Amino acid sequence: MARFRFPLSRLLRVRELGEELARNELLAAESRVQEAERRLAAARDEVRAAFAHIARLQSSPRIEAELVLAAQRSVPALERRVRTREEERSGLRIAADAAREAWQAARVDKRALERLEDRAKGVFRESERALEDKALQEQVDRKAALAGPVRLKDEV
Repeated sequence: MARFRFPLSRLLRVRELGEELARNELLAAESRVQEAERRLAAARDEVRAAFAHIARLQSSPRIEAELVLAAQRSVPALERRVRTREEERSGLRIAADAAREAWQAARVDKRALERLEDRAKGVFRESERALEDKALQEQVDRKAALAGPVRLKDEV
């Protein structure tokens, strides 16, 4: 029995590697997005903490104007940091979405070639079965020819 050989096996392997690389890039991109989201949450927490600190300073029995003003001056820089982190996260999300599309396209390409291989295997198996059936029929015919003509009881 002959062994199945897929003529596009090297191309299939290349597509498998391409799909794996695209998947790894997607995972890395998603990881970068999650890290950016953590940094954004931390920046937002800093802004909330700054406002809470200002509120505590303003609600104290003796308000120190210099401390309140200094605390208020720090807020715009913290808010700029939040906006910067939001932009960073947005850019990384776009990159991650592009990586997802690239991975999905690579996966589709690989699956299409796998389906082609499956069809080729099916055709190969059918041709192998046909060859086996033909060889078996030839053996039956040879045995029948060697046995000679079959006589019926009435002919004797």
